[in-house]
Amino acid sequence: MFKNIIVNAMIVGIVVGAIFGILQNFTTTPIILAAEAYEVSQSTATETSAHSHGSTAAHSHDADAWAPDDGIERVGYTILSAILTAIGFAMLTIAAMAASGKTSILSGILFGLAGYISFYVAPSLGLLPEIPGSVAAQLEGRQGWWLMTVVLTAGGLAAVAFIQSPYRFFGLSLLIVPHILGAPVPEHHGFANTDPVAVEALTALSGDFIVMTAITLFIFWLLLGTASSLVTAKFLKATA
Repeated sequence: MFKNIIVNAMIVGIVVGAIFGILQNFTTTPIILAAEAYEVSQSTATETSAHSHGSTAAHSHDADAWAPDDGIERVGYTILSAILTAIGFAMLTIAAMAASGKTSILSGILFGLAGYISFYVAPSLGLLPEIPGSVAAQLEGRQGWWLMTVVLTAGGLAAVAFIQSPYRFFGLSLLIVPHILGAPVPEHHGFANTDPVAVEALTALSGDFIVMTAITLFIFWLLLGTASSLVTAKFLKATA
């Protein structure tokens, strides 16, 4: 069983991840590149200001910093990252479907929607997707809240779906706990680049990024859930 889950998750992850990565290069990546341009311009301005005042504290160079070059290299790393991500999510989805025995295409779509809600919608209620240059709360706090939200949302949805009444209210209560506690927020919302023209452009880019991320991930999770249902049904039938 475990071997079947791994093999089928790799198949689903490679196919769905490749589609997801290609889709990202047409939806979210152009927005990220546009935002990075403002981030670089702000960094250059800060460096120029610091050097003109004889200061070295305001800006520092990181000789070890690396990022893929724009073009083929960046596209390739985006697709590779998407494939690895899809394989991990496919393992979780296929394992859950195999354990529940629900392998119809409708079940796959519902599992996909559950993943979309757990990993994107619920966390986005407190922490919206951010473009480069956004002012954000401390990383550790955001990561902790995101992980808690994902776990409780997935657990809550599972309880609602699989636990009989009257205990389903327990699942519903799990869904709201992270939002009662609240996500960590920065002291000041905005962007590192405070130029009025840049702020206006980054605000528009931020809105576009949220929309494109929501659409892209919705497609990703529907494809992942559907593909997972097909392979799970096949290997369960073969091992029956």
